[in-house]
Amino acid sequence: MKRTIKKSEYQWLKKELDFFEKEGSIQAAQKEELLGHYKITGDSNFIRILLTVGAFLIGIGMLSFIASNWMYMSKTVKFLLIIISVIGVNGVGLKIENHNPKMARTLFYIGFLFYGAGIFLIGQMFNLGGSFRNAFLVWALGGLPIAYVLKDKLLLIFITALLFIYQMNYVFDGETSLPYIMLVILPIMYLISKHIHYSVPYIFFMNILTIQFAILLAFTFIDYDSPIAVLAILFIFLIGIAMLFIPVREKLKGIFEIQGHLIHGVSGIILTFGYFWRNSLFGESFYIVFSLAYLVLVLFFIKRGSLLNIMILCTLILRFYIDLSYDFLPKSLVFVIGGAIFIGFGIYIDKQRKKGGKSFAEE
Repeated sequence: MKRTIKKSEYQWLKKELDFFEKEGSIQAAQKEELLGHYKITGDSNFIRILLTVGAFLIGIGMLSFIASNWMYMSKTVKFLLIIISVIGVNGVGLKIENHNPKMARTLFYIGFLFYGAGIFLIGQMFNLGGSFRNAFLVWALGGLPIAYVLKDKLLLIFITALLFIYQMNYVFDGETSLPYIMLVILPIMYLISKHIHYSVPYIFFMNILTIQFAILLAFTFIDYDSPIAVLAILFIFLIGIAMLFIPVREKLKGIFEIQGHLIHGVSGIILTFGYFWRNSLFGESFYIVFSLAYLVLVLFFIKRGSLLNIMILCTLILRFYIDLSYDFLPKSLVFVIGGAIFIGFGIYIDKQRKKGGKSFAEE
């Protein structure tokens, strides 16, 4: 069975084998035999992009047509139109899947859009009430089995986006409860990643979804004026640190490290402000202790070759520089020196990168 690789990867492999052939390490026949084990996926990916965009435009166009004539239809006609559209498009997709899989996939995308639109339209038509966010949850859950069977990364990423909107509505609605169903959905969706060979983009968005849930968990039940409010930020900070040491597959380490450093960077810098410790059990002055400890941690990560932490260190220095100098230095001088600090760190980062430090893409 041939392995599928990108066109750029195939060209690199061919170039390397050409070099070994010239060196006499392998024969021409061996080179061709090795290249024969691979096939390029670039063309099919381009076709898939075209079909996906086409499916989206067709779906939007048909939904626009239905919406423009919606007021003239009876409830029975509306309901039947939605059901027939979803079943019809998916049915045709199933029928042609064996001999035209790309077109079938396009029809499944259109069917998924119709399904989502149908949820909102039926809710409006029969005045079902309930929270608006539940429509996104039902849409996501309805598409999950299809995405699993099709092993479709794009559809799974779209489902994570729907669940992100679902969770975000808990923030906008000022809820004092959690989307507890996510405690079941998140593990299932991580298990699905094995089914799609641990897709890096999918894991990236899944991590964002999980972090969003963790933030909801941290802040839903804690009063902002409570003495333990700072513990919610510390909880997020520790999640960022934990992501750097979680044992994951080699191909996923870069994603976990980038997201982990960003999380501890943002939450760590927030915790260097005394305001967030003011009502805590530790007292406002504890921010100095935390800042020193965090500085040591950032330097530790820099020593390990993390360029991203140099940016965090730069931000940390700038934060204290502005805090200490803004009140007694001329404002123009504050910004000039601040800019010089950034330029200096930029030059340093570039030198470290050339020496072989981890780039942001490699972290």
